Amino acid sequence: MPAHIVDTTGLSADERAVLAVAEAFLRGIGARDPELMRAQILPDGGATLLRDGTPIYTTLAGVIARIPFDHPKEISEVISAQPTILVDRNIAMAWTPYEFYIDGKMTHSGTDIWSFAKQDGRWLVSGVADNAHKPSGCQ
Repeated sequence: MPAHIVDTTGLSADERAVLAVAEAFLRGIGARDPELMRAQILPDGGATLLRDGTPIYTTLAGVIARIPFDHPKEISEVISAQPTILVDRNIAMAWTPYEFYIDGKMTHSGTDIWSFAKQDGRWLVSGVADNAHKPSGCQ
């Protein structure tokens, strides 16, 4: 899996904090740590996952439940390109292209669109929408 480092130069403190929440959520996949993921979300927040053009509606807790933490191979999702992050006081959004890997081989990619709410001084994921597709060369 290629290492990807997002350039945070020029991001505000809130933009960096929002990005850190998204990255922590994704780290939970590779670490097989659903508690790390749950710590980043509003559990009743919503999610729309587009798979083969078909929407799957669930909660953020439902997204975590879909992760195959018992998968026999290494799994991970990484932000694969510079994200776009917007903040307005206590709400924020991030548009993050991603790549998903199993045993270091990319199986699909797409875009995550994150919504965030700031509660008690802390950013939490309030919603997510994503798509997934197999880029050319992925099997």
